[in-house]
Amino acid sequence: MNTFRVLKTAVTDVAATTTHQPGATTTAAAARTGVLNLSKGFTLHTPNFLAPTSRGVVPHLSPDNLERNTGVEGVFVALEDFIEKAPQRVPPLYTYPSPLRTFISLPASKFLVLSPRRSPAITCPKANSDANLSILTSVGFRDLPIKDYVSAVMRLEPDIVLSIADVANTVAPPGKNRVQKMLGRTEMWLDEVLKVAGGTGVAVFAPVLPVEKERQRMYLSHLVENVEKLSGLVFTNVEGVDVVPVELEGLVKLGSDVSVGPHQVLEMVGKGVDLFNVSFVGGMTDAGIALHFTFGGDGEGEEGLEMATDMWDVRFATDLSPLEEGCECYTCRVHHKAYIRHCLEAKEMTAWVLLQIHNLKVVERFFGDVRRSIEEGWWEEGRKRFEGRYKREMPVGTGSGPRLRGYQYKSVGGEGRLNEPAYRSLDSDDEGGL
Repeated sequence: MNTFRVLKTAVTDVAATTTHQPGATTTAAAARTGVLNLSKGFTLHTPNFLAPTSRGVVPHLSPDNLERNTGVEGVFVALEDFIEKAPQRVPPLYTYPSPLRTFISLPASKFLVLSPRRSPAITCPKANSDANLSILTSVGFRDLPIKDYVSAVMRLEPDIVLSIADVANTVAPPGKNRVQKMLGRTEMWLDEVLKVAGGTGVAVFAPVLPVEKERQRMYLSHLVENVEKLSGLVFTNVEGVDVVPVELEGLVKLGSDVSVGPHQVLEMVGKGVDLFNVSFVGGMTDAGIALHFTFGGDGEGEEGLEMATDMWDVRFATDLSPLEEGCECYTCRVHHKAYIRHCLEAKEMTAWVLLQIHNLKVVERFFGDVRRSIEEGWWEEGRKRFEGRYKREMPVGTGSGPRLRGYQYKSVGGEGRLNEPAYRSLDSDDEGGL
């Protein structure tokens, strides 16, 4: 098992060991368990997950429901959610006299990860510069000065801060000159964060860029030189894990966006990733879909199963069974499918609250079984069984979800309204109007 400590990292009793040749620059990482100990007393057993937030809140859940009805231990918060009034007006976040966790009413038992941008981040039309990061706020695109993000680390007091990566806003692979800019800026911005975070107890996670290892060799060498100041690494894709030098293997590895589902999680766990920002959960909840996959169990003879169920389906209108038999979440203990489908049809927000509670419980149970499989020695067997049992693709919801926020869409032109009007004229003869 790995023991991760803030600012300095020690490795003890590795659960899934690999051998390294002298002078090797990368590792053949394997699934591993660990314990992340943060300076404020938070302890997290890994592999584990973070819940993404919208403006500091896990979608559909009030802080008391998050505390009482979920096993979420950490949340992923983006600074770009809060600074739409800058620079013309000081954002309320900066005038509030207490740290960020108090501002968003985060329960004391949850730890907070601060990122400059949401994950996945919406592509911005303007490129980054040495002094500014392009972001998308609730009122449009703007620049976030790097110095403002660095100062926010001191002011907002997160438990973990993600340093800034200069990732190109293009589909095509970046050219040689662009890669050099990416590496230079990312290294420079990391140094600024480390200067401020040093001695504060804030754990710093450095980004690993999504380019080939040879093209970022100098940057990775810089990370090795500063390994004693780092607590973790951040990855935006699976391939990035393969470029990590041996000297950095003791750091926590965070997958900043898991949008595909549990198959993507298992692929990254197999490469030694420890933490996951599970964005697919919120997407399923918004679509009115209930998750029901499990990692444990024998599963003999089962294959091609769906990992989730669309609760808009009319067959659930009179179904009085829980979302998942045997599930111990609040939703399954108290309510049934017919009630949840009724709430969806009525556009009652209780539907999404109950679905989010259940879906997070499914993910919590999944990660618990993954940890147990590594510790007990049946990880590889369990992974193969899971991959054979479940389809990789999640089902698509057939109903309309809750009202969408603009940043949930890709920034492309020519689209119509994101949401239908809530009211229409009674004089209109459209849709059978009077």
